[in-house]
Amino acid sequence: MLSEREKVERDVLAIMKDSLQPMGCGSISAKLNSQGHSISEATVGRILRELDAAGYTDKAGYQGRSLSALGNDRLAELDIKERRLMWGAELIGAVQGHTKEQLLEVLIARRVIEGELAYLAAKNATEEDKQRLQNVMDRQRASLKSGSGAAEEDVEFHNIIAGMACNRVLAAAVALIRQDTQLSPLLEYIRLHVNSLVYVDHKKIYESIVNARPDAAKEAMTEHINNLMNDVEKYWELIDGNHDA
Repeated sequence: MLSEREKVERDVLAIMKDSLQPMGCGSISAKLNSQGHSISEATVGRILRELDAAGYTDKAGYQGRSLSALGNDRLAELDIKERRLMWGAELIGAVQGHTKEQLLEVLIARRVIEGELAYLAAKNATEEDKQRLQNVMDRQRASLKSGSGAAEEDVEFHNIIAGMACNRVLAAAVALIRQDTQLSPLLEYIRLHVNSLVYVDHKKIYESIVNARPDAAKEAMTEHINNLMNDVEKYWELIDGNHDA
């Protein structure tokens, strides 16, 4: 979660953004207290002076202050940080429910099957299939840019490829392997902690499929799963190191 100082700053900026006119210390203090804060008008005044100094607010004479463009950017930054922290806290329990060996076993099975699915997808993809894959790539990029998790788009990306392959047996096999609904957000959580970029892997797979290059698509998918396995190894090295410290 955000620190108490960051929460107050975020809420002050959000209040000013929602206001159609400049606001003073009194009105901001009253609004904060109505939201559950216990904060004096004098403290709000000090916070506003700090926001002025940072360029996050613009003075409007005796009318009070309004949010600056820089302040709007700061508000977005704090919102993203809060979402990431909340998301990470929720997934810590999920990580604790899986061992490294279990994750690697799943990924080894996925590497074999999804490599073949990517190969077949590159051979069988229709223009409509390619557009669907492009659409999910666009959404994934937007989600990552906004700081949100892109686990949902990750699942859809792989599901589309499984459907494009037109092989019901392989599609059913990978669906069985991926039935743990926590797996995709869990792997995304791990990738964030080891600074991995899954979008780059997906882009290579996508380009190979849309250009009808089956061997390249299989190779790109295999490389992608190998990278996921490396991320799992790195993550466990990281947490083991933290435990030893």
